[in-house]
Formats: sequence, structure tokens, C-alpha cells
Amino acid sequence: MIICSVAAAALVLGASPPTVQAANTADVEGVVYADTNGNGKQDEGERGLGGVSISDGAAWATTDNAGRYTITVDVARRESDLVYVVSPDGYTPPLREDFVPRYFRPVAPTVDFPLVPDARAADPAEKWQMVSDTETDNRSDQSSEHTLDQWTSQVRAMAEDPAASLTIATGDLTVTDYTTASRRQGSYDILRTGLVSGKLGHAFYPVMGNHDFSEGAYTASVELFRRNLGPEWYSFNRNGRHHVVLENNYDTGSLVPQLAWLREDLRRNAVGKQVFVFAHRSLFTQWGPGSAIQPIVDELAKYDVRMFAAGHNQQAEFRRGAFPRSVEINNIGATYGIDGVRPSYKVLDFTDLNDRYVTGQHHQFTVRDDMAVVSPAQASVHEPFAKIPLDVYAEDDGRIPARASVRIRNAWGWTVWQRDLTFGSASEPGGKVNCYTPPGGSPEPCPKPRDNWTMARSEIAGLFPGTYRVDVIAHDTAGKSWPAARNTFRVAPPFALHKPKAGADWARQGGDEQGRSAASSDPGAVLDQRWSANTGQNFTLNGAAIAGGKAIVTTQAFASPYNQVIAYDLRTGKTAWRTYVDGDAESFPTVHGNTVYLTTGVGRVYALDANDGHVTWESIENEQKIGTTVRRYGRAGGPVSVFDTSAGRVAVYQQWNQIICRDATTGTKRGAFRADEVGWGEFHSTAVRVPGSDSAYLNSGAGNALIRMNLTTCARESSVSLSKDIYAHPSPVITGNTVVSVSQQGVVAHDTAGKQLWSATVPTTNCEPGPPPITTPAVYDNMVYVAGIDGKVRAVNPAAPNTPAWETAVGYPPGRSPMDDPARAKYCSARPAGAPAMHPLATATTVYVGTWDGRLIALDRRTGKIRSEYKLGGGLTSALSVSGDWLIALTTDGTVHALASRRTLYPLPPL
Repeated sequence: MIICSVAAAALVLGASPPTVQAANTADVEGVVYADTNGNGKQDEGERGLGGVSISDGAAWATTDNAGRYTITVDVARRESDLVYVVSPDGYTPPLREDFVPRYFRPVAPTVDFPLVPDARAADPAEKWQMVSDTETDNRSDQSSEHTLDQWTSQVRAMAEDPAASLTIATGDLTVTDYTTASRRQGSYDILRTGLVSGKLGHAFYPVMGNHDFSEGAYTASVELFRRNLGPEWYSFNRNGRHHVVLENNYDTGSLVPQLAWLREDLRRNAVGKQVFVFAHRSLFTQWGPGSAIQPIVDELAKYDVRMFAAGHNQQAEFRRGAFPRSVEINNIGATYGIDGVRPSYKVLDFTDLNDRYVTGQHHQFTVRDDMAVVSPAQASVHEPFAKIPLDVYAEDDGRIPARASVRIRNAWGWTVWQRDLTFGSASEPGGKVNCYTPPGGSPEPCPKPRDNWTMARSEIAGLFPGTYRVDVIAHDTAGKSWPAARNTFRVAPPFALHKPKAGADWARQGGDEQGRSAASSDPGAVLDQRWSANTGQNFTLNGAAIAGGKAIVTTQAFASPYNQVIAYDLRTGKTAWRTYVDGDAESFPTVHGNTVYLTTGVGRVYALDANDGHVTWESIENEQKIGTTVRRYGRAGGPVSVFDTSAGRVAVYQQWNQIICRDATTGTKRGAFRADEVGWGEFHSTAVRVPGSDSAYLNSGAGNALIRMNLTTCARESSVSLSKDIYAHPSPVITGNTVVSVSQQGVVAHDTAGKQLWSATVPTTNCEPGPPPITTPAVYDNMVYVAGIDGKVRAVNPAAPNTPAWETAVGYPPGRSPMDDPARAKYCSARPAGAPAMHPLATATTVYVGTWDGRLIALDRRTGKIRSEYKLGGGLTSALSVSGDWLIALTTDGTVHALASRRTLYPLPPL
């Protein structure tokens, strides 16, 4: 690869200006050639490339057989006049020092374009990375230093994967629009310096976002972007496909000339090819260009568009797209998000797109060298001759795990079991499979199930009673290892362990209609993982409904459109059925009357038969079909709450700024009303009620208001303002005649008429990115248990709320605190008490919480003392469920962990 300096790539002072003609036009000529030796000059034997398109964003030219072209450009069209080449398959333009390809040049009398032959640029399976909303920020010296360190660290992570050879950044690369004029160039300097210092090492293609604009008319507002990163819309050919970069932000005036350019670009370059489109704003949002972009959508629809990738929404989403066989990707920001997910990026998989969608991997920034032998866990006890789940987790924000070397030795040191396991391997879960079927359409082919890329899994069978040691080393694709891990575990003698039994159903988030997360059974603090399953997808703010002997989960497919609802046999872990649905199932499923209810992020509401998973009814909110394209403006994703009322069975859910009621049996809409004070965030609130009442309570938006509604009329009865959050994800809880809510400001209690009774402050200071989700408290015996993102769990007595009854820091495992990372520690105002904690669940003796770093922690309910903790792999950010002896926990790596109480018939000796 040829790399040129950043300075050389900018608009060159002193370059010969083009000859300007009377009508404000200028002629530019040059040659496009194969720069086989990469020296930036056309040497003897380096042939010109014919049939290559040249453009300035409006005018067009084509090279002749010798690679020569002449183009006439309008020099009054922009302040900085640029001309660029649409690079052909198998070639990459030389890279600047900051790795931006030099496909564009300032207008001059002669502009040549060397193109470097590149085998990866001809490979349809080339590995790409996609990042968004990096938001390098020069508004102050402090923000400049912070974002430079952060962005450089992120670039360094992306550079760790040697197989990746292109990164595309889908907008809001800087914070230019909020920055004073004298500091704006500094935002771009941070971006480019981070690429250089982080040593990205491969092509970096930019997309313009709304924060990358300056003030003024369109021509002036795009000038700084053009000076630093090139044209605001452009295209290139690569991997046998055509790639289009659009500018689709606030100023819709750009869409008319952009359409004219696009029409010609596609005519020249896209016939017979798959097309990928990159922009900043999703086609599934009504903000920004909205319907004004439809003519561009109509033009794209004439071609085989397979992907539309965007940023802006600050959510990690992978959805069926606006075009047949296409996906729409929303990448969460590299700085923050609204869906409880760490800042992250995508690794895209383009293999075999004839019969499948674009998929990929979801990578979390700041997760570094994390590794655990989840099962068999340290000091765990297992039944003799049983199939013991072997789960190895390894994750890093740059490296990709490839294999795990596993050796099990008995008490005498003899090897009794040894395997090399593959991460992300294919799986055969069995059970009934319901492939995705659009309403009135035919089923799509089902994807082949695989484990998540961070998991290597197997089963250990045939171990005799005794003590064993498991040693594991995980290796990445380059052969580098994670720190070795070792656990000691026991296989119990025959009949030493009670068989775990199920108890009462946990059929909705919070367990009951009051949402208390209070279990009638008590598995206790000593748990062993009896089975596990990996969905191949992700869990974030999900959970498992336990009903009818099944554990039923919904997945968030952060790196594919293959979202699922899966039912497992609670006792064995065998898959009973799986159903593929349209859109991210972002919340806890609800089971009521042998029906599973859920919504998805594209405005779908599903009712599935709990026996076999088939769709009994489906509704679609705010979907617009125009020709062969579809605009999914519906925005649901939160839970469905189902109640038996005096007027029948009703299902309640949120569709962004509306609360909607449907007949739970038929799906018929019964009413709706506008939600109060909805912010720009996700919404994960269940509706709760006093048992038997026809009134229910729920939080609008991200915990913005507490709404009391009538379930029979679907009308608002009252509303109380709570907060302006966009990062919280709570539900209210009813205890007696009190409604308890939580937000970034803390806990607040109201009576059933909306009068505030008490409040308690819960700090939200932490040194973690994200930000982490603020989740619902648990209530047991009138005590309120709150898991805080400041790393503490608190028991709040309503009789004395100002001082916690107890307060416990959950800490960090050795070496995992932000203070152990010098780049992050310098921005922590104080040492954090622990990893952000979330989703408390209380029993008679125990409060369970999950942590951002993947631990399940069991605390004594009366004293707050930590009694045990279990490292389960990825983050434990989904709600917990308990039934009898069973506890179900879901981790961000897509794993369902079924833990059971260890109840022995007689004492076992210590390990």
C-alpha cells in the first residue's frame, strides 16, 4: 500500500489553478492508471485503466482505453473544488497518512489518479469494519484531550484484527456544529490524528453526519468536511459490488442534485451488481430528510441494494431493510448510546449473499482481554456421569478468538478429557423451527445456527465422582493467547444432589403484575450451572419468561437480521422451538394464557403459541410501502403487558410516543393515547397494577413520566413528570398502595393518586462508557432494593429513605477496573465502587444482581453481605428470572445460563 502524508492530502497551497472559463467552469484532465509499484507515478509498463468514471459530484467523465479523461467542472458549485475517481474492482487508491483513500483531489489543470492493485478489493468476502458517531470534540481543551485519547484507543482496537482491510465511518465523525468557529478545524485534527496514532493500517472511508456541518448555507456548511475528508457524496467499486455514500442530513436541498448524480452513478456502475449504500441517517426514521429522500429510495430500488448502513440513532440494530433482500444497519456510537450497550462497532460478513443477508459481529469497545471458563465454574458441583456444560468465553475489543485448548485432569493429575474448541462454531439446537414469514408472504430460508463469536462450547460426559481441574487457553486468529484460566470442580457421588425443581411461573418482567421482582421460591446463594444454550445473537435488556416448564427468551441480533424467540425445556435445556421475527426483540417476553407476547424495534407486535412458537397474530405500526420498498417508521421494542380486566384480556405496549392497547386474543386495536414527556431514547417499561384493578401504571419513554391509565378504555387517568433521561430503562413497581419509580435522579415513590411520598438519591457517577442502563428496583417485604450504575446495591427502607438500610459495593475482578487502564483512569474523578449493577431480584434470603462486567452476584438480603458471585461471560444486563430451584440469567454474548440451587442430601467435603 502507498501512504501519503496528511498534509499532502489537504488542499495544496500553491498548486496551479485550473483555467476558469467564462461560465465558471474549468477543464480538468488526467490519467487513471494501475500503480503496480505503489510509488505514485505512472512508470513504464503501468497501464492506464479504461472505462473508469470520474466525477465532481455533478459532472461526469469516462476514461478512454489509455486511462485518459477530461471533465468540465463548475467551480462555483463549492468553495473547495474536488474531482474524484470511482475506483474499479480490485484496486484501492493510495492511502493518506491518516488512511483516508486518495480517491479525490483538488481541481487543477492536470489530476492523475494512481490506483494500487489490491487482491482484497476484488474479494467478495473481504472483511470490513463499520464505526459511527465518533464525535471527536474540540469544544474545550478538556474535551479535546479526552476524545483524542478515546478515539486513538478505539482505532488501536480496530487495528488489532489483521483480517480487516477497510473501515467505513457512518457520520458524526466530529462535533463541528456545536463548536466555535476558531476551534472547528481542531475536531477534524483529532479525528485524523487518532487514525494516525492508532495505526489503523487500512482504508478509512468517511460519511458526513449532521454534527460534521458548519453554519451557513449548504456550500459553506460542508466546506470543512470537504477540506479534510473529501466530497460529501461519492462512490466506489469493490468486491464485485458498487458502494454509494450519500449525505442525507438536515438540509434536504442537497437531495435534488444528489439524485441527479446518483442516477448517473448507478447507470454507469451498478448494473448487474449488488449495491451497498452508506449514509448517516436511517431510512427508518421520520426525522432528518424523512419523505424527501423517497425519490432517492425509488432510484436505488431499480438496483440490487443489499445493505443500507447508517448511524445517528445511537442504537445497535440490524434489520430487514427498505429493499428486497437488504439489511438496514444502525451502528451505536463510538462515544455513547441509548440502548444500554457499550460503545461498539461492527465487523461485517459479506460471504454468500445469494441466499442470505449481510451479517457480522458486534464488537464492544473497552472490553479487553476478558476471558472466563464459565462452566465448569470454580468450586462447582455436578452430577455423576451427567453432561457438564463446557462454556469458554473470550472477548476483546480488537482481537477475535479462534480456538480454546481445554484439558481436564483428575485429582492425580492424569488427563481425562482434552479438546480444541472453535469459537463461534456451527450448532444444531434441534426443536421445531419457524422461519421468518412476512405477513401474507412465503417463509424465508432459515439461517444456519451458530454460537456467538465470543463463545466456545461443548459438553463433558462420563466423569466419575471426584475432584477435577480444568485448564483453558484461548487463542486469537493471529495466534496470540488470552491469560490462561483454571477452575477446580467436583463430580458428586451418586444421589448426593437433589434434582432441581421448577416452581411458580415467572411469566413477565418483574415476575408478577406488580413488577416486584420478588420470588416466592429461594434458590439461595450457592448455584451451579446445569445447562446452557447459545443463541448466536445478543441479549441486552431482555430476559427469560418461565412458564409451562419452558424458559422462553427473545434475542437482540446486533449483527444480523435473524432475531429470534426461543423456548427451552427448563429441566434439560433442549430447544423446544425457535421462531424468527422481524426486528430486534429488545425486551423481556410475556407469557399469558399459553401465548407469548413481544414487540420489536420496527413496530411489530407478535403473539406466538407457547406450545410450538407459531404466530397466532401480528400487528404492524406505521409501516409505509411504496413500490417495492418499505419504510418501517414504527418504533416499538418494549415489553407487552397483558391483563385480564373487566372488559376482557388486554395487551398494552408503547410505540414511541403512544401507549397502545390491543385485544390480547385477536390483536384488534382497542385504543391509544399520546405518551407524556417522551424523550429521545428507548422504552422498556412494563405496565403494572394492583391485582384485580382496571388501572395500570407505566413509565413513558426512558422513565420520563409515570402514567396511570385505564385498561378498559385505554385512556390516561393521570401523569406525573419524573425526569428528562434518555439513558434509563426502568419500569414502575407496586408495593401495597405505593408506586416506586427509578431514574437517573434516584428512587421516588408516589401513592396511587400520584402524590409523592418519598424519594432517595442514587448516584449515577461511574467511569464506564455506554452509559450503562438504569434498571428497575426489586421490592420484598416493603424493602426496596436498587442496583446502581455507580457499582453499589442499596436497600432502601421507605420509612427512612434518606439513609440506605445497607449499601454494598460490588467491586471489580482483579485488573478489570477502569482505574487499571491508564487511558481511562485519568478521566475518572474518583475510584468507582464497582461495575455498574442492574436488575435486582429478591428472595427470602438473597438479592441477586447482574453486573456490566458479566457477574451474577448474590447478596444476603438482610445485611447486604456478598455471599457468592459467578462470572458468566459477557455483561449481565438482562433481567433475571427465578422459578423454584432455577435461576435464568442471560449475558450479552447470547448465552442462556440455567443455574440451579445446590441442595445436597449429605455434606460434601471441601475441595
